[in-house]
Amino acid sequence: MPRLCSIAGLACLMAAGAWADENAAKPPKPVPAPRPHAAAPAGAHPNGGPGAGHRLNNPLNAGQRFLQMTPEEQERVMERANPQQQERMRAALERYNNLPPAARERLLRQYQLLKDLPVEQQALISRQFQAFNQLPDDRRWPVGQELIRLHRMPPEERATRLQSEDFTARYSPAEQHILRDLALNLPPEYPLPGK
Repeated sequence: MPRLCSIAGLACLMAAGAWADENAAKPPKPVPAPRPHAAAPAGAHPNGGPGAGHRLNNPLNAGQRFLQMTPEEQERVMERANPQQQERMRAALERYNNLPPAARERLLRQYQLLKDLPVEQQALISRQFQAFNQLPDDRRWPVGQELIRLHRMPPEERATRLQSEDFTARYSPAEQHILRDLALNLPPEYPLPGK
């Protein structure tokens, strides 16, 4: 049992280090230019789901995993972190604890639905959340709305939509890849914003 606890502690420490590394400044990855004819529909409201100014939460990143730990686990991770990391972790905890209960519940539900997926599937979802969040502001809204529609569809209807001419004309190849991977790999009950 002590060996298991030390392994768990080491894993938590690694998560804290990864969390700090993820939050360090990184040069932005190049994003394909948006297609001009695929802008959001006139009169569309960007607050109806993921879109302009909105990003998809990635419950699989180390920072989100840290927030879902028990207070005792969080303390053990923070004890092993340097002062700068500790400060960031405490600030993240404060922001998380100040969220409305419904928002905290949503984050917990997202985490619970993804944490038991196969590692390869988790990695794919995590990469595509990151790719979605790197889309230009004016592309996140239409791509986010399409993701919600695809996620609501029965599998046969979704497959038809993903192969349609309208879908391939409306979204760039990179956007199609994001939509296809997330629509086919997120659990059906996963709570997307606006869904």
